[in-house]
Amino acid sequence: MSDEWLVRLRPDGEPPRPGCSAVTIAAATEALGPGPVAWAAQLAPGMTEEIIRQVPEHGGGPAPFDTLRRSVESSVLAALAGFRHDIPVASAVVPKEALEGGREFARRAIPLDRVLRGIRLGHAALHRALMEVIGDDPDEVRRVSELLFGYADVHASTLAEEYIAERDRWVGSTAAQRRRVVEDLLAGRPVEAEAASRVLGYDVRSPHTALILSAADARTAPQVLQRLAAELAGTSGSLAVPASESSLWLWVGGPLAEARAGGPPKVAMPPGVRVAAGPPATGIEGFRRSHLGARAAESIGISRGAVWCDYADVRVVALCTADPEQATWFVRETLGPLAADDERVAELRQTLRAYLAAGRSLQAAATDLHVARNTVTYRVKRAEELLGHPVAEDRLEVQLALEIAHWLPPRRAPRRRSAPLEAMYVHTPD
Repeated sequence: MSDEWLVRLRPDGEPPRPGCSAVTIAAATEALGPGPVAWAAQLAPGMTEEIIRQVPEHGGGPAPFDTLRRSVESSVLAALAGFRHDIPVASAVVPKEALEGGREFARRAIPLDRVLRGIRLGHAALHRALMEVIGDDPDEVRRVSELLFGYADVHASTLAEEYIAERDRWVGSTAAQRRRVVEDLLAGRPVEAEAASRVLGYDVRSPHTALILSAADARTAPQVLQRLAAELAGTSGSLAVPASESSLWLWVGGPLAEARAGGPPKVAMPPGVRVAAGPPATGIEGFRRSHLGARAAESIGISRGAVWCDYADVRVVALCTADPEQATWFVRETLGPLAADDERVAELRQTLRAYLAAGRSLQAAATDLHVARNTVTYRVKRAEELLGHPVAEDRLEVQLALEIAHWLPPRRAPRRRSAPLEAMYVHTPD
C-alpha cells in the first residue's frame, strides 16, 4: 500500500471552517492528520455547490446547504480514513452526519432517486479529485478505485434504508402534514386558505412577518431556537416550523414592530444564533413573500457575519444579487480598480458610499464616519481617480455597485481550484 499521497494532502490556501462537528473532526484528525482533514474541508463546499447545481432539490438556502455540506464532508473524511487504513468494503460504515442528512432529505420529501443521484455525483467527483493527487501509481489507483466504488455502494444502500425508515415515520405525523402545507404555500401552489389555517393552527390570511432562526453550530439544541422564537413572537399568533437540525422558520402575525433594523431591542440573542427578518406582508401570497425576503436577508447576513439582518435594510442588495455572477461582474465593471480586495481600497469605497448616501455632503459624511472633513475630501478624490471619472457620472450605477460591495465583500479565491469533490458515500473505521 502506497498512500504517501494521502499523508501529504494539504489545502490550497486557508481552508474554510469545517462543517462537521468537533467530535468528528477530532476523530478524523487522529486517523488522518490535520492536513488531509483541512483538504476535505476545503473541497466539501465546492462539491456541495456542484451537487445542488445538478440536483436542485437539495438547495433552498443556507440551512439545506449546511446539511448537505456536513454529509459530504463527513463522507470524504470517512473515505480518506478507509484508504489510509485499508478498511475493507465489508467493514465500511456510513458516517453519522451522512445518516442525519438522509433523514433530513426524507423529511424535506426530496425524492429518493434524487438523493441517490447526489451520491453518484459525489462518487464520480471524488474519484476525479483523487486521481489528480495520487499520481502515476497504477497499483494505488486500482486499490483506491476499487475501495471507492465499494464504499459508494455501501453508502447508497445504507442511506436508502435510513431514508425509507424516516419517510415512513414522517409521512403520518402531524409535523409532516404541516410541513407539506408550508411547502405548498412557499412553492406558490394552490392552497385553500381555511384548510391550510386549520392544519397549521395559524391564520394564513393575516398579516405576517417571517423570520429565519439558525445556529452556526449544528449541535445547538433545538430548544434554544424554539425559546427564541417564542420570545420573538410574544403574545402574537405565530407558526414555527423546524427547517433542519439547526434552523427554524417562524411566521408572526402582525407587523412585528421589533423586527426592524438593529434587531429586537428586548430579546437576548443566544450565542451563535442569527436571525433574518422578511418584510411584513398579508395573506397567502404574503406568507410566501415574507419568507423569501427573510431567506434573501439570511444569505446576505451570513456573508457579513450579522447576528440580525432585516430585509428592509438589504432589499436593494437582495435584488441586485439575485444572480450572484452578474452582480460580481457589475461591481467589477462599474468600480474597476475601486473594486480591489484591499483594505485601503475598501476604506475608499466605504467613504464614497457614505458621501453619496449623505447627498454628496462632505461634512455629513465626515460626521457619519467620525473622521475629519478633509479626510473625506481626500478619499473621495482618490476614489474618483480609481473610478476614472467623477462620481457624478453614472452616479446610480456607482452607488448600486458600492452597496453590493459593502454587503457582499469580495472574497479571496484559492490559488487553485480542484475538481468538485462530491462524495456523499462512505464508511468509517471500526
